[in-house]
Amino acid sequence: MRPSKVVAVVTVAAMAAAWGCSRTDERLGSEIGAPPAQFGGMDAEPDAEPDPRELIAYCPSNKCPPGWTTCPGSRFPCDVNLRVDPNNCGACGNACPTTSAGIFSCVEGTCGMTCPTSLFDCDGLVDNGCETSASNDLNCGACGNACPADKPCLLQDPSKPDVGCGCPPGKVNCAGCRDMTADDQHCGACDNQCDPTGGPGAPQYPNMVYGCSQSECGHARCKPYFQDCDSEKENGCETSIVTDDNCGGCGNVCPAGQHCYLNPENNEMPECLCAGDLTPCLRPYEGHSEAQCVDLKSDAKNCGACGVVCEAAASPWMRRDCDYGTCVSRCEENHADCNGNEADGCEIDTRSDPRNCGGCGIVCDAVAGQACVAGKCVVEPCDQLDAGEATR
Repeated sequence: MRPSKVVAVVTVAAMAAAWGCSRTDERLGSEIGAPPAQFGGMDAEPDAEPDPRELIAYCPSNKCPPGWTTCPGSRFPCDVNLRVDPNNCGACGNACPTTSAGIFSCVEGTCGMTCPTSLFDCDGLVDNGCETSASNDLNCGACGNACPADKPCLLQDPSKPDVGCGCPPGKVNCAGCRDMTADDQHCGACDNQCDPTGGPGAPQYPNMVYGCSQSECGHARCKPYFQDCDSEKENGCETSIVTDDNCGGCGNVCPAGQHCYLNPENNEMPECLCAGDLTPCLRPYEGHSEAQCVDLKSDAKNCGACGVVCEAAASPWMRRDCDYGTCVSRCEENHADCNGNEADGCEIDTRSDPRNCGGCGIVCDAVAGQACVAGKCVVEPCDQLDAGEATR
């Protein structure tokens, strides 16, 4: 279809923000559309050839740019991007699969699958997703990495997801690889649990327990978050290391403006936290306080005060943000509330609506059937006839 001849020509300079069009005039000292500077006065060559770089006129277009199309279920022209739409990947109606063991996305018009942690797609079949566990003896940690019969695929450390064939040196397989020299649950042998009291007759000291050391139970040590800072055995582990003067260790003093808390992002280790404008939002943990350092001016889960949550918006395409300590409603990206009614949320998709293209009230040319793509009204170069008639 030809572009409409009843609309005004759009020049390059006016369409710098339009779909797919840009132009730079490289003539030094001249502006787009201005004649080049003349030198030499009356003796200048009168029949010099014109500069072949001409301005390109653009007209509204109803043609979809490459990669975009109108599908049977489309609401607006050219509103489907076949390169990234998982419901129309490469072609209208070609939906990417959905499985419980695979994450699918559309990349350059092709459905691709990524596997979650600890799962692999070893057979290459999309239909069954990521079918292989990372702890599989035939695919231990990677597809095709088979373990020998005497070294099954095991967690190398029960607290971490890393797997390998057999246990590393110094560890033994006890429902995972364990260090029997210091494991209170497997001390010297699998399932040999140490008595934290040390057994009958064992002396008791403040904040001390008995555990496994050198593959033997009965060794006294400090409870978590306590240390023996004065080296006096009789008063046990007398010092809490969750204080501003002994944060994480004896004599470790917190800088001014910070305080000692357990850090939930670092295995509950004591740390000096919350400098500057950050506020500690606390909760109890094993007799101490763990801290999440937040900015009360912008944290949607602690807006204006700890624990004040900006609840999810009930209206479509709307979210709740924390703005200087107050919960406010805002539109999601590429959407707008053009009717001012919060009940129906941000009802306009500004990427494809030709009546609100890129923003409320930005209207594409309806007579020409001009499409809105990625928030811009589509244009294409006018042919010479169209350009001539449009400027009359």
